[in-house]
Amino acid sequence: MSRLSRALYLLMPARSRDWGQGLLAEMEEINNARESTRWLLGAGQVVLRSWFKKILGGDLMKTVLATLSTINGAMGLFLAGLYVVTDNTPPIVIILALGLIIQGGYTLAHLMGRLERFQPWSMRALLVGETVALVIGGLAFVASGLRNVAPPNGDYEYGPFVVGALIATQALAALVVYTNVNIRRSPTPSA
Repeated sequence: MSRLSRALYLLMPARSRDWGQGLLAEMEEINNARESTRWLLGAGQVVLRSWFKKILGGDLMKTVLATLSTINGAMGLFLAGLYVVTDNTPPIVIILALGLIIQGGYTLAHLMGRLERFQPWSMRALLVGETVALVIGGLAFVASGLRNVAPPNGDYEYGPFVVGALIATQALAALVVYTNVNIRRSPTPSA
C-alpha cells in the first residue's frame, strides 16, 4: 500500500473504512497482477523478437519474397501483353505493368546478389522504392476496395484491387527482409 493510499484511508469516516479496505485490497491485487503481466510481456517480447528475427530475416522469408517478386513480374508481363493485344485498354495498365515488372525484377536481382557491387546505393534504392510501393499499393488497394462497395456503373473492378494487393504485399515482404539486414556503410573520412 502506498503512503498516499494509507493517508487517504485514515481520512475516511469509520463507516466507509470497510469499503475503503476492500478497495485498497483490490488495488493491491491489480498492482500485483500488473507487475506479473509486465514481466510476462517483457519475457514474451524477448522470445518473439528473437523468433521473428530468425524467421523474418531467414531463408523462409527470402523464399516468400522471391515467390512474390516472381508473381509480380509475371503479372506485369501479363498486363503488358493484355495492353498490346487489346484495343481499348486504358494507358494506366501499361504503367502498372511496367511498375510490377520493375519492382519484381529489381527485388529478384537484389535477392540473387546481382546488385552487390552497387552497395550501399542499391540497398537504399530498394528500401525507398519498396516504401513508395507499399504506400501506392496500399492506397490502390483501399481506393479500389472503396470503389467496389458501390460501383458507379454496376461493374465490379477486381483488377486494380488485385494489383494494389500484389504491389503492397511484395513491398511489405521486401521491407521486412531487408530492414533486418545490416546496411553496409562506407567509412566516414576522418578530419
